[in-house]
Amino acid sequence: MKTIILMKKYKLKRIKFDLILNLCYNYIIEIKKKGNDNMLLTKNLINGADERYVEMLKSVNIPDFTKCIAEFSGLSMREIDDEMIKEYLLTWAKNKYRFYKMLGDKTRVDNSFVYKKFRETLEEEIKDLGKQYPAYALWLDAFDSQTSNKIDTYPMDYRTKAKIRGLFPDYKLDGSLLTHFFKRMLNAPDEFITKLAHIFENDEIKATHTISIDPVDIMLASENPYDWQSCYRLEALNGSSHADGCMAALMDTSSLITYVWNNEGKLDLYEDYELKNVRYKRLRQWIAVSNTFTTVHFNTIYPGKNYDDKLEKQMRDMVETQICKFLGIRNMWKQASRAHISRYIPYGYGEFHDSNLWVQSDAQEENIKVYDYEFRCACGCGYEIEGSDGTRRYMGEGFHCDPYTDEYYCELLDDYCSCECCAENCCDCETWMESHPTCSLDETEECPNPNWEYARHGIMEACSGHCEGCSMWEAHHQPDEDDDVETTDLD
Repeated sequence: MKTIILMKKYKLKRIKFDLILNLCYNYIIEIKKKGNDNMLLTKNLINGADERYVEMLKSVNIPDFTKCIAEFSGLSMREIDDEMIKEYLLTWAKNKYRFYKMLGDKTRVDNSFVYKKFRETLEEEIKDLGKQYPAYALWLDAFDSQTSNKIDTYPMDYRTKAKIRGLFPDYKLDGSLLTHFFKRMLNAPDEFITKLAHIFENDEIKATHTISIDPVDIMLASENPYDWQSCYRLEALNGSSHADGCMAALMDTSSLITYVWNNEGKLDLYEDYELKNVRYKRLRQWIAVSNTFTTVHFNTIYPGKNYDDKLEKQMRDMVETQICKFLGIRNMWKQASRAHISRYIPYGYGEFHDSNLWVQSDAQEENIKVYDYEFRCACGCGYEIEGSDGTRRYMGEGFHCDPYTDEYYCELLDDYCSCECCAENCCDCETWMESHPTCSLDETEECPNPNWEYARHGIMEACSGHCEGCSMWEAHHQPDEDDDVETTDLD
């Protein structure tokens, strides 16, 4: 009897222990998801701030912004210094204030936007239809290059066209309706035909185009529930990350983000943090504006599909119209011919091209400098973060303290090595020697004009066919004074 009582007591204690352990685990998860309740408050953020920036600062979702910084830096919420969050946001307000005024005293402006589906979107929808109707999946794959219900055989694979013509020699494929082909030649069910027609009939997407300087919008530049991403995503454990470009765009004096969206909701940041209300970006484009608003750089549209000129112009027009409305000038723009864009610090990734600069027709072109503000580690240690597109290798553990190894990018290897590449440090490097062959005549001096067909293992094999006229060749092929020289008597 005593043994049974002891067993019951032990079992009860075990249940209590398991319950407490489970509660503790759930509490830790909630803390990680929700963050530190003692984070920076809006009243502390605006305390002592310039009056011009107060309303701007009030609009910031501080909890979501702090979660973005935690994911980006690889630090926990409790390791982040509130004073650094305040420093980031005060710098943001100061450097983006002119854009706040441009956007009508707002951090973002929305405009209704309708654009044509691009080919990749149609391909995805056709593949989804194939999953619903596996019997027709291979036939749908044969037509995945189509952009309308009217069949265009030009982009189709020639082998596919030959097979279809072999199976249906009397059917005129080019110019026929895709729905007609599936119904008449393949006897597809009406439900399938209706869904196939729907893909091409509804070829427009209704959405919203947004111009934004909102800190959370900027930090979440590449975060979305759709099937696309970029090297600007915030995932801390990512050795190929250039997410410091998000922070650089947040802090600099010229960058904004534009994006197209038609849905919003919760977003899970790599199972670390949950954001409750995020706009899901279908398309995203960084822009940069010169000091007097005369010149604008339009970066690559992501997710980097085959966009037509019309879509690019639509997205440009939204920005140009907003600028001209703010300045009270006519909305006329042309492609710049002399302006230049450059990164001041090598944050992010170098997708800045002068060919993407546009200028007001009546204005002088201006150069643009992006990423012109160096930011410090979020833990408050004072370390100034270097650019991930610089020379040192990023470790991929979050942008905090010193996130780089003492390995340097080598152009010869197209990879990182343990020394800074120059002739003094790399003279014994095999790759260096292969790229800087010495002449076989003395194996000390570098060949000034190597012929790579004759260069082997860092040695350029000298030969009369290639080396005639070379001073080194001539120096080694002077006739000896004792040699008999054949002469011709001219008398």
